[in-house]
Amino acid sequence: MATVKELYDYIKLQQKQGKPITPLHEAIIDAYEADEPKTTKEVDVTFQKNENQNTRQPTQDPVKQKEQSEWACNNC
Repeated sequence: MATVKELYDYIKLQQKQGKPITPLHEAIIDAYEADEPKTTKEVDVTFQKNENQNTRQPTQDPVKQKEQSEWACNNC
């Protein structure tokens, strides 16, 4: 005798090959998938923009930034 897992695998193979499945096959698939433990978990994620003014860093052209850092080092 075949196990439910073996039947499930066989029916899924038949589906991939494009063969039609019967309502009994659908019932076996539904029953097997309902008994499978879930391996995924739904989570809700929200993005909150940081509004703290002290942590903002101005964007600057890398060339200008390098020039300023060289100027600061030369005047040390």
